[in-house]
Amino acid sequence: MKKILIPTDFSENSYKAIDYITELFKNEACSFYFLNVYIYETGSLNAIEMLQADDDWFEKPKEDSLQQLGDLLDEYAVNRYNTKHEYYVISEGLSLVKAIKKHIETVNADLIVLKGNAKPNKNIQSIIGEIRTCPVLIVPPCASINKTLNLTIASTFKEAVRTLEIDIFLETFKNTNFEINILALGKKDVITVKTSRNIKLLRNHLKNYSNKSVGLEFTEKPSNLKEYAISHLSSIMCVVDKKPDLLRKVGLCKSKIISTIEKLHSNPVLTIHQ
Repeated sequence: MKKILIPTDFSENSYKAIDYITELFKNEACSFYFLNVYIYETGSLNAIEMLQADDDWFEKPKEDSLQQLGDLLDEYAVNRYNTKHEYYVISEGLSLVKAIKKHIETVNADLIVLKGNAKPNKNIQSIIGEIRTCPVLIVPPCASINKTLNLTIASTFKEAVRTLEIDIFLETFKNTNFEINILALGKKDVITVKTSRNIKLLRNHLKNYSNKSVGLEFTEKPSNLKEYAISHLSSIMCVVDKKPDLLRKVGLCKSKIISTIEKLHSNPVLTIHQ
């Protein structure tokens, strides 16, 4: 079974992300882990008041989290029962990033699924910036699924693409009809020998996952990525997050992939790591 970790805040967009991923994997054996984090509102309390707080004050956030997770579990495990799916709930009094890091390891997650927005919020930026051991799928509220799943891997391909996380994602779809495309961000007639070789290596590798030919397109310039995505709204756009440099590691700059995700806010976006 593939293991999918889904952070949720019980919002409408969070439910839409769950609807999308359970429908996307409807023919596949999967375990879904719904993760909710809670915090204690301590802003108005001083140290003495916190020491005097009763058990109810400490227990209520956890109880509220578990209650809503229970309702979520009923909705998908009972009302939308699928023999191929299993559901579990996790409640944590940690920051979202710390909770995700912890449970990637405890459940051995194959994929993280996040609700998307018109602009990546701080949570998405933090998760993309700090979680590098698991592919992340960002699902916008308007995401739709066609009969044939399409995955488009977009990159300049100046560097060879590490395929491990793509493999993990594609291996989930043993019983699903899907197509794979490569979108090279640059003019075909000016790419270097190295770039051409990187594209060829990736294309040959991806042929192992599809009984159809792997499509290849070029854009005039990288900024055309947004236009391509708009014309392929049901496609999952796969983008590559490069290995962090020193400035990013010390927090002086954010991943360049964040601006790319902003351009693709109407599409599901799969981020993989180099």
